[in-house]
Amino acid sequence: MNRPELDYYAVLDMPRNASKEQITLAYRRMAVRLCPHRDKKYEQDFVPLSQEGKLTHLSPMGENKQWAYINMAFDVLGNDLYRAIYDRYGEAGLFEGVMLPNGYFPPYQYHGDHMKVYEQVFASYSPYANVIDAVTNPPSLYATRGHGIGVRQKDADTERTIFLSLEEVRTGCVKLMHVWRQEIVDEKESRLEKRKHTLKLNIRPGTTAGTRFRFKEEGDRYPTTIPGDIIFIVADKPHSEFERRNMNDLVYRYDITISQALTGFVFYINTLDKRQLKIVITDVVYPGYTKIVPLEGLPKCRNMDAVTAIKNANKRNDEFGDLIIEFNCI
Repeated sequence: MNRPELDYYAVLDMPRNASKEQITLAYRRMAVRLCPHRDKKYEQDFVPLSQEGKLTHLSPMGENKQWAYINMAFDVLGNDLYRAIYDRYGEAGLFEGVMLPNGYFPPYQYHGDHMKVYEQVFASYSPYANVIDAVTNPPSLYATRGHGIGVRQKDADTERTIFLSLEEVRTGCVKLMHVWRQEIVDEKESRLEKRKHTLKLNIRPGTTAGTRFRFKEEGDRYPTTIPGDIIFIVADKPHSEFERRNMNDLVYRYDITISQALTGFVFYINTLDKRQLKIVITDVVYPGYTKIVPLEGLPKCRNMDAVTAIKNANKRNDEFGDLIIEFNCI
């Protein structure tokens, strides 16, 4: 960065413990005043928290710079993950990337489209709406077309199932998902074309079936609507040897003879992470008998969201489920 670290909370005139709703309202109030398409009478210099100058390092700045800063600040503080990283690691960690307990967070980069942030909050291409009404009674972000001129409707979400092998669940992986979507291909927004788009899924160890990966507004692009979300829903791919049970336990079934059931036996299991477990049975195996091998199931701890992972960065939590061996006498 070519400037000192920016205090995003000071930019929005908010304390660090402000709620997400308070931050959004602060952005709304500033945006309706500073948006260059709304009112040109606000040309004076401005210092965030000027009445409490000791809380901010910002020098007086013109309207255009204020407009840029409030959108960048809200892009970070309005996102739970970005805010958690900023709170813990500062702007440097946000821009340079950090290693989190559940994987690497790549460097954040602001897209630079201030009106995109503005429109996501107000969902209107009509910047001349009443200023007071925009703050006190803003249009719903995804209102229907019948609620007024300039309010765009959000397209329906698209859901797809992604099947993960138990090996992928055990170790974690990265999945590149290719989707075809409509895209606007000319400046006049008159031509649409189907194009291939790649989305990256970071699968954490222990990810459970039913986990939803949501890619906000990555659906088809049309001039008059907001793109819908693309959602990938995790499902377990059937495995030849193991079955998941209770989210993190693994079940393994082994055939034995009557002689083995009465006298004991030894056998080996190839694990999902390519180890070999030696299993020694000295008990008499009766109907319903099971052998529990502790901590040889799937991970319990890695399937937390990134915000929770940051908050628990200093806590060790590496528990696994159990391996449950069931026997079938043949």
